[in-house]
Amino acid sequence: MYKKIILNVLIISLIIFSSSTCFANNMMNEEKNMLQDMENNIKNAVNNAGNAIGDAAQNITGATKDATENVIQKANNIGNEMTNPDNNYNTTRVSADQNNNSTFMGMDSNLWTWIIIGVAAAAVIALIWYYTMQSRSSENHRD
Repeated sequence: MYKKIILNVLIISLIIFSSSTCFANNMMNEEKNMLQDMENNIKNAVNNAGNAIGDAAQNITGATKDATENVIQKANNIGNEMTNPDNNYNTTRVSADQNNNSTFMGMDSNLWTWIIIGVAAAAVIALIWYYTMQSRSSENHRD
């Protein structure tokens, strides 16, 4: 009885070890292929990212160069217009007089703004004082 059990265990062990060697060998080859594919994919991704960054840098450089050239061209145009003015250029004198029509009762809008702010501040202070005095008197009557 023991001989049959030992013989069966021995046969099963030999089958498992012999087939697992082939299976493991196949798995190792598949894993190597998977690792090689993964390595290639990572390399491609890094190369693509590098190319994209390089292209973006070239685009930014080109745009910056174009913008700089446009600014230089505009500055040159302004300088040329200042040294060679057209005959159609006209100017209008603007008065800096403060006595214009935006006054009311002899005071301009800035002074009226400050008067309104002062009155509003005084009203707020009066209301705060009124409510604090009212709460004190109501506390005194409760006693």
